[in-house]
Amino acid sequence: MQVSYTEWVCPECKTKNRESCNTWMYGSPIRECKACRSEYLDRRFREVAIDGFDPRSNNAKIYVKGALILLAIALVCGVLTYFQYNGGYYSMKVVVAGAASALVAIACGINALRIKLGFQNKDNDKYMAESKARLSDPQYVEKLRKYGYRVQK
Repeated sequence: MQVSYTEWVCPECKTKNRESCNTWMYGSPIRECKACRSEYLDRRFREVAIDGFDPRSNNAKIYVKGALILLAIALVCGVLTYFQYNGGYYSMKVVVAGAASALVAIACGINALRIKLGFQNKDNDKYMAESKARLSDPQYVEKLRKYGYRVQK
């Protein structure tokens, strides 16, 4: 699922790089600058065959709790807006906070459903296969070792 972007500044030429990535930043931690083609290690990325999956990626309870808390905030904001509006005044900040809370609650609910219905496991299986394919390349493994990664033979 390519829904996020990551940015970094190249340590060699100081160029700002941007690329799409999956939400959990699973993939090769070896990044290449688009300007000067130099490589460096970015530990924000997880080589899942070595580092494993982020525990939050398979825990629907976190997202359900988050959705409930955010829905409660949206409800409070809605009640505040209602009472303020009946008084002839309402705060746009409260309206925006309520709407934003509701939207993020929906996103949390969708993530919880993705986990419960097994879609996240399918994605994780795909990320693991990609990781194992990268680790089958001896040159790639050597690069990881050069950067201090502990890779089992």
